Amino acid sequence: MMKVAIPARNGNVDNHFGHCESFRIYELDDSKNILTESSMKSPESCGCKSDLASDLAKEGVNLMLAGGIGQGAINKLQLAGIQVLAGFSGSLESALNQWRSGFYRTEIDVCNHHDGCNH
Repeated sequence: MMKVAIPARNGNVDNHFGHCESFRIYELDDSKNILTESSMKSPESCGCKSDLASDLAKEGVNLMLAGGIGQGAINKLQLAGIQVLAGFSGSLESALNQWRSGFYRTEIDVCNHHDGCNH
C-alpha cells in the first residue's frame, strides 16, 4: 500500500508546488487502485519554507507527483522519505493515471522562479 500526493488547484495539477491550494492524497493498494482520497490544505507560506514535507510524511505519503517544483522543496520531501516526480499537468486523475501506466519522465526539471519566495 502507498500514498500519493498531488499539488492541486481547481481540480488540476498546480504547476507551482509551493503555492498550490491543497494537496490531493490518494491511498493505493498494491495494484495501484484507489482505496481512499483526501485533501490537505497547503500552508500559507512557500512550501519549501514550511513543515509541509513532515506533515505529508505524517499522513503516510510516499510519493509526490508535481508539476513544477524547486530544489529546496525536493530536498525537504526526499529527507522526509517522499519520492518526487515532476512534470505532470492536467487533471489530477490524468496525472495519477499517467504515473500508474508508467508514462512519465524520471528526470526533474527544477523550477528556478519563486514568485514572492526569497530563497
